[in-house]
Order: sequence, then C-alpha cells, then structure tokens
Amino acid sequence: MKRAKLSFSNIILITACLVVVVSILFLNVINTRNIITLKNSIDTLSIENKNISLLRSASDELVELELVYNKYLQTGEASLIDLSSKLVDNTLKRLINLQQESDSGRAAQIVHQLAKERPLPAMIADFQNLSSKFKKNQIGVSRISETDSVNILLAQYNQQFKRVLIKEDAFRENLNQTIFKNAVTGTDVIQKFFWISLLIILFIVGVLVYNIYKMVNYENEILEAREKAVKLAQVKSRFLSNMSHEIRSPLTAIMGFTEIIDKIETDAEKRNFLHAIKTSSEHLLSTVNDVLDFSKLDAGKLKLEKQPFYIKSAIEEVSFALSSTSAAKKGIRVNTVINLPESLLVKGDLFRLKQILYNLLSNAIKFTEKGGVTIDAVIASKTPDKAVIRIAVADTGIGIPNDQIKTVFEEFTQVSNNTATKDNRRAIKGTGLGLSICKMLVELQGGTIGVESKLNHGSVFTFSIPYELATEKVDTDKEQTTMTSISPVLQGKKALVIEDNDVNIMLLTMLLKKVGIVYDIAKDGELGLQMFKENVYDIILTDINVPKLTGDEIAVFVRQYPDEVKRNMPIVGLTATIVQDDLDDYLAAGINQVLVKPFKQDDLYATLEKYLA
Repeated sequence: MKRAKLSFSNIILITACLVVVVSILFLNVINTRNIITLKNSIDTLSIENKNISLLRSASDELVELELVYNKYLQTGEASLIDLSSKLVDNTLKRLINLQQESDSGRAAQIVHQLAKERPLPAMIADFQNLSSKFKKNQIGVSRISETDSVNILLAQYNQQFKRVLIKEDAFRENLNQTIFKNAVTGTDVIQKFFWISLLIILFIVGVLVYNIYKMVNYENEILEAREKAVKLAQVKSRFLSNMSHEIRSPLTAIMGFTEIIDKIETDAEKRNFLHAIKTSSEHLLSTVNDVLDFSKLDAGKLKLEKQPFYIKSAIEEVSFALSSTSAAKKGIRVNTVINLPESLLVKGDLFRLKQILYNLLSNAIKFTEKGGVTIDAVIASKTPDKAVIRIAVADTGIGIPNDQIKTVFEEFTQVSNNTATKDNRRAIKGTGLGLSICKMLVELQGGTIGVESKLNHGSVFTFSIPYELATEKVDTDKEQTTMTSISPVLQGKKALVIEDNDVNIMLLTMLLKKVGIVYDIAKDGELGLQMFKENVYDIILTDINVPKLTGDEIAVFVRQYPDEVKRNMPIVGLTATIVQDDLDDYLAAGINQVLVKPFKQDDLYATLEKYLA
C-alpha cells in the first residue's frame, strides 16, 4: 500500500513555521534584554540616587548656613545663631549617613570624589567641631578670627560639594544619552522584529491560501471522481445484468432442449454429441457465474446462507463429481483423505463450500497431466460450539513459479510456465477468476487460504473455514422432484405464459405439454395483462424483461386487482439476472418465486407442483 507523501508546499509551510518559531524565540530574547535595560535606565533617570540626594541636601543646607551665618554677622540676632547651629547639625547628619552608605554603589564613588580634596571623616570632624562651637556660643561677632575661619570653611566645603554635584550631573547627562541611545536601539529592534514577523506571517498566510486552494481543487476532483465511480458502478451493474440476460436466455433453450433430447435419444453417437453440447453450455454458464460472483464479491453484495449440512458428505460429492468427469477423461486419479466424522453437522453456506472445492479441484486437474490430485480434510480446532475445518487440495502438476505465487490469487491472473508443454498451455486457459473468487469466499466466511508450490512438482492449496456446530437433523433422504413423479393434479391446469423469445416459448410449451398443463401465450406485457383480465388461469409464468410491461410491473397490477381470486394468483418470474438487488425487487413487487435461467426441467416442475398441487 502506498503511503501519502508531503507535498512541496507543505514542506515549505512546515519549514517556514519552524523558522518563525525560532526567529520569534531569538528576537524575543533580544527584545526582552533591550526592554529590561531600557526599564532599568528609565528607573535610574526617574528616581535620583539616595546618596546623591544626601549630598545635594547637604550642599543646599550648607549654602543656607552660609547665608544665615553672614546675616548673623551683620545683624547679631541671637535667633540666627540657633538656626545656624541647626543647619550645621543637619549637614552633619547628611555626611554621617553618606559615610554609612559608602561601602555600596554610588555612595562609594561620591565619597571617593569628596576625598580628592578632603576625606569624608575629616569633613565630619570639622562639622562636629563647628556644631560644638555654635552650641557653646563660642562664635561671636566680636571674634573676627573665628568668623573668618568659619566663612572660609563654609565656602570651601560649599565649593567642594558643588564640584562633586557638577560631576554627578555630568554623569547623569551621559547616562541620559546612553538611555536614549538604548531606547532608540530597542525601538529599532522592535520595529525590525515587527516587520520581519509580518513578512513571515504573510508568507505563511500565502502558503496556507495556496494549500487551501489546492485542497478545494482536490476535494472537487474527489467529488467528481466519486460521481464517476458511482455512475461506472451503475453502468457496470446494468452491463452485468444485461450480459447475464443475453447469455442466459439462449442458454436456457440450449440446455433445456439438450436435456429433453438426451432423455429420449437412444443412439450412442448422438448422445455423445448432446453431452458435448451440454458440457460446453455448462462451461459457458460457469464462466458467466464466475464473472457475476466476482462482481458481487467485489461490491460486497454477496450474501451467505446459513443452513446445516454434513461437511464430509459435501466434500465427497464434489470429489466424486469431478473424479468421474474431467479427471477420468485425463486419466488422473482423485484421492480423498477425509478425517472427519460422518455425523459432523455444521451450519454454513453449503453451495459456497462446494464452489470453493470445485474451483480448487478443477484447477488442480486442469494443471495436472500425470499423477493425481488429493483432497485432505481435517478438523484444525474445535470448541463446544465451533469447529475450524482445514481442507488441502494437492496436485502433481506443473507447479507455480516463485515470482508468481504472490499474485496467484489476484483477479484475471493466470500462471504462466515457460517450461510447460503446448498441451499444458492450452489447459490453463480461462477467466482467471477462480482462485480470486475462492480467496474472497473463504475470507468472507472468516477463513484463510494459502498456497505452497514447487515448479514441475505440483502445488498445495490449503484453506480453513470456521463453522458453527449444528444440532438439528438434515433429511438426507429428500429427493428432488422429477418429471416422472409429477403430481397428477397438474393435469388440466391452465397457465398464462408471457415470453417474447420464440425459442424459450417453444421450450416452455413443450415442458408444459409433458405434464398436461394448458397454456396461453402473450409476447408482451400489455397483451398478457389483457389476457389475465379476460380469462381464468391457475398460474402466471412471466419473463421479467418482456416488452411494454415488465414482469414485475405486471405483478404489481395483479396484486392490486379487485377480484380476490385473481389477485392471489401465483406468479413465477423467469429471469436471466442473478443480481440479488434485482431479485429482491421482483419479490417485493409481488412475484411469488423467481426461476433463474437456465433452469432445469425438474426445477420448473417442482415450482409448478408447489403452487398448483
């Protein structure tokens, strides 16, 4: 089974998605770093450093102290000396706090800048001394030397503080420019990230639109293909139905007349000719059945029966039938090794088991020129309610080449052996459906089938089918109705025969005359319906595909007729189709029973006796 492959557009789409994911992650990392840096820088600008604030407050108080002290010198007001003492104490506190913070960050840099002119501890000592003097009132207006030294000290420290603050302002200006530059860089990165992401997203959208367009086209193609497949299936069904009708209708006459003449002919040579006709007709019928069976199996419309039967007896019947005909003609022996109890009663489809055995056994005989064919049947496994039956059909024929064993169960396949003789090559002609049908039938019943083969030594086909064990008895003494045992009550009965084929009319009338049934003939549906209305009949025999009104349409009219006796008249349909859906439709239309062409005399007589006796 072929696996679906990714299209080129899907590969591009997956690659693009991976690139987008990786790019987004990478750009997100870079963008996050820039944003964090920008945030920190903004925080730095918006909130002034506490240590700088201490120095700035100390500088402002020092300026104010200088002004208050000079005013005191001019006016001599005592209150001004107290204010000056307070300002000195405030400045001293600022410097002490700055000294305590000097082991961290920006405070250490400020202390280092101050220490270039005078260390911070010395400043603190000077202001402590100055504070003591103000508190002891040792600085008076009359002490000129003291006042001059105080003015010099205040001016000196004031200038020193301003120089440090100017440097700090310059530092903040540089920091501001750096932050601005980082902000611009971060904005550029964000913009590039946006445009790159947008382009990639647009590309992905384009690929998605293209894939959707292709998907819609694929869906339309699938719908069109499905409609064509449905139409082809209908055409195929109609063709098979028509083919079945066209082949089976003349076969009905061929096989029917052959059977009639064979029963009355005594000349041996003529009987041989009749047997040749019969064999050829049966071969043609078998071919048609194979084609139709394969069609039903392939469409899943074949229905299995589930009736009790003795499986050993079924195998022996097929073995005996072929050993006394085709095998006997080729001088091939058919051996049966059936290790099954006579009383083993199973429930399943007897006809399909025989069909599988017939195909395998006839195939083995066909491919075997010398030696023989062996049927081996055993119980593979058994439970209280089920048994698995394994059956092997072995031959000593030409065998199957190793390169063809895997294809031997395929439809319309035949083994070709280059070493085979001319007779062998002629013997393997056929439809090539037999083994394929066997495989389908076995698997439909829940079983398995296989083959082992050696070139020029023979082949062994083995299949196993699970069957339910049956408990009800089967009447093996029940015999089919024959012409010689027809009930005398048929004598004098009257039938309406609706058929348009002259040869089939000849066959039907001959068969009816043999049992004393009187009949009227209608060659189309309208005439037949008119005769039904005007006359009294015991039964209607109608072909389905008659002109003007078909057999099932006639049945619908009869079942709606006012007269109760006529309304309940038995109707037997004659058709060449074996399509189950069609057969079900015929029965639903009111036909009591359908005889599929070609039918045997005994089948016709049994049906007539069933409804007329």
